[in-house]
Amino acid sequence: MILSISGIFILNSHKNNFDNINDLSTSVGRAIEDTSQMLKNSNETSGHIAESIRTTNNTISYASEISYDSGMAFNQVAGMVGFEILGYQPLGDAGEYFSDIGNNLIGLSEELSTVQGKLETNASDIERIGKDLESISVELEVVSTGFNQAIESFNIYTILMTIKYLLIYTAILNAVFILNGIMFLILRV
Repeated sequence: MILSISGIFILNSHKNNFDNINDLSTSVGRAIEDTSQMLKNSNETSGHIAESIRTTNNTISYASEISYDSGMAFNQVAGMVGFEILGYQPLGDAGEYFSDIGNNLIGLSEELSTVQGKLETNASDIERIGKDLESISVELEVVSTGFNQAIESFNIYTILMTIKYLLIYTAILNAVFILNGIMFLILRV
């Protein structure tokens, strides 16, 4: 009987610890929900990033075309400035200058085309990561729901109340046994 009554007092003295356990489990559930929402938002953000990369990719494609066309034009100008008038070339070395500019612009166009292909790969990768994040978000929502149901099913306060009732029942039962023992001792005399 003393152990049962002591158990009730011990449980009451650790009420703050049980409150902390309950708060911890509740905050874990909220953290999982928040993480799930953050991952869902990350999927949307990655979609916007992929869209921006594709817009940049289109701009680079346009710049590559302009660079190539300009390079070809400068190479044509280089061919035209090499003319002679009475054995004299009035534009002299300008042809080489225009030819260098034309070749550089064509080279730039090729580099931009390479960058363009890599940007498309990056955009596809970002979209795939976004979809993976959304899948993880859905799985975390399922975990969060299960965790919250487990917390509600196995509420620490319900368990403590059950233990307290068992301790009270045991204390009363022991008191009855003690009283029965005293009564039998009195009747024996």
